[in-house]
Amino acid sequence: MNLKKLMLLMVIGLLVFTGCGKDSTKTEEPAAGETTAQTEEKEELAMPEGQVEVTFWHGMSGRQEETLTEITNEFMEANPNIKVNLQNQGNYGDLSQKLIATMQSPNNLPTITQAYPDWVYPMLNEGLLVSYDKFINSSNAEIAFDNWDDIIPGLRNGVVVEGQIYGIPFNKSTEVLWYNKTMFEELGLEVPTSFEELKEVSQKVYEAKNIPGVGFDSLSNFYVSYLENKDIVFDSSLDVTRPESIEAANYYLDGIKGGYFRIAGTDKYMSGPFSSEQVAMYVGSNAGESYIKDGVGDSFEYAAAPYPAEKSVQQGTDIYMFASASDDQQIAAYTYLKYLTTKDSQIKWALNTGYMPIRTSAVSDPAYKDSDSKIAPVLAEATANLYTKPVSNGSQQAYNDIGTTLEGLLASPENSAEQVLTDYKATFDSTWQ
Repeated sequence: MNLKKLMLLMVIGLLVFTGCGKDSTKTEEPAAGETTAQTEEKEELAMPEGQVEVTFWHGMSGRQEETLTEITNEFMEANPNIKVNLQNQGNYGDLSQKLIATMQSPNNLPTITQAYPDWVYPMLNEGLLVSYDKFINSSNAEIAFDNWDDIIPGLRNGVVVEGQIYGIPFNKSTEVLWYNKTMFEELGLEVPTSFEELKEVSQKVYEAKNIPGVGFDSLSNFYVSYLENKDIVFDSSLDVTRPESIEAANYYLDGIKGGYFRIAGTDKYMSGPFSSEQVAMYVGSNAGESYIKDGVGDSFEYAAAPYPAEKSVQQGTDIYMFASASDDQQIAAYTYLKYLTTKDSQIKWALNTGYMPIRTSAVSDPAYKDSDSKIAPVLAEATANLYTKPVSNGSQQAYNDIGTTLEGLLASPENSAEQVLTDYKATFDSTWQ
């Protein structure tokens, strides 16, 4: 692959940053009872003896950056021979652009970076990334990962490409159902656990309160998750005119026509309309709790429930390592990532930022589970069956476009879902080429 084509692929991957983590990577399942790393031969590795400096590019800000800095300082205090330089590159768009520009001079890339899988997929093809398998599976107990199987399975599988682990899960989230508990108790409503129940409860809310029952933060996620729960994968083989695809579009369209569904529209996110009681429920990221808490205040009691279907999407960025780093830098950076992903670090990260802990042991620990977070008590169930959107050339553009197509359909509900998807089919199919 030449550099011009590589740059084009990276620009395509940059086109959307809609919320927390909409990208993921194609996975291969390990054999039952073992991780991919456990199938590899153990490699002899040794901890660096001298001073080592590691550079970490990220796009965190506010409380997220403060917590990352706090955990990093704790690591350096415990490992005085390793200095981790946290370099904020701005927002996600700025970070991705910096990575694209620096790819022309790979030796100027950082040791590790926060990134969505779509950003680094072309880099993998160019041999610029380091597989973590040799570290995770090292025969040196000081280096080997502390119980890789403790990472939530859906997050573990999401960083595997062609049988190799190329990412360490970082600021991760999934979608949950936020609902007005006060209103539910007033109307005697049960929390929906399926798309059909979601429709029924939304209709009851509309009849009683004359407001929509629910809205989805991301129309792209709605569509992909609806199909995923019918075991249909959103990839180049998808026929957007197939019955299940039209069914997904009509499910939402019927709700718009009936008044019991709504879209975020100019509000961009549903947390605003939810907090102002313009809607009784919404489907959005578990990491949005701080916005809900601030918006709702003392107006009513809110709660969270797992996504109203069997499978929910895993979202957010991972941390990738570059091959331009020296052997000592790679081991030092990996040692830092081990610390960042310990149970205690993950509990602190989750409680301070709203992101989910990536370890099962952290999710079930009383320090997290019994906190005042509305997400903590339901997160184990909410992450029991996470799926990962496949990543390939054109996948991100197709994902963006289906959301735009649905938004256009729902903004003009007199249109036919079947006709809109039929008209869109040629564009969808060509995006993957």
